[in-house]
Amino acid sequence: MTLIELLVVISIIGVLAGLLLPALAGAKKRAKILSATKDMADMKGAISVYQNEYSRLPASGAPGGAGTLAVDFTYGSTGTGYGTNIFNTGVGAAAAAGAYEAGNAELMVILTASGFAGYTAHSSVANDQRNPRKTAYFHAKISGNTTGAGLGTDGVMRDPWGNPYVVALDLNYDNTVSNSLYRLQAVSQVAGGSPGGHYGLVGTGNGNNNNYTLRDSAMIFSFGPDGMIDPATKADTGVNKDNVLSWR
Repeated sequence: MTLIELLVVISIIGVLAGLLLPALAGAKKRAKILSATKDMADMKGAISVYQNEYSRLPASGAPGGAGTLAVDFTYGSTGTGYGTNIFNTGVGAAAAAGAYEAGNAELMVILTASGFAGYTAHSSVANDQRNPRKTAYFHAKISGNTTGAGLGTDGVMRDPWGNPYVVALDLNYDNTVSNSLYRLQAVSQVAGGSPGGHYGLVGTGNGNNNNYTLRDSAMIFSFGPDGMIDPATKADTGVNKDNVLSWR
């Protein structure tokens, strides 16, 4: 093989590599999105089975737990080391709900009937008080740390990009659920200002009261590949566009 032929072969290999690498990166991204979608479906299934067995949603009780607030509650990414934070936010007269914050570890303790060395559960949740039958409704890959995908040693269930899943529950039991991000007009209101919202969310009145809801008992989302959210950006644009939603 002459030097020229060798250079031609190397050039061809370089071109092929340039074509294949983006395709491989895209395939990896799609695989992670599918993995996140499956995680959320499994969590929703576990929540549904728990509710059928206990006639309530999995949440902390008295004193002062999420289940005592009588409003839709968002289990977000509270505390340090969780990247972008999203907290529970009460609506209107229920704004006091913001007094109690919790990450999804509270749910994981209840749904897995397990304790986690890196997480101190609410007093009403400890020792399987909210799951006295000690049934493991949810099974997930154990990450073995507090940053990777799967169920961490701190009890937090993280998406394939290492961010906690955000889970909202219908804890006022009105058959609709909202969370602290997608309830916002700035995120979920469609163009034109009608009450209709993105991906099946519905606003009340003229849709301008930051109360977009979904007809369901639970809604879960991931920050997606970019690991970011913005409460001032529409659901289908900017950093919110790649969020992975259980209701989409």
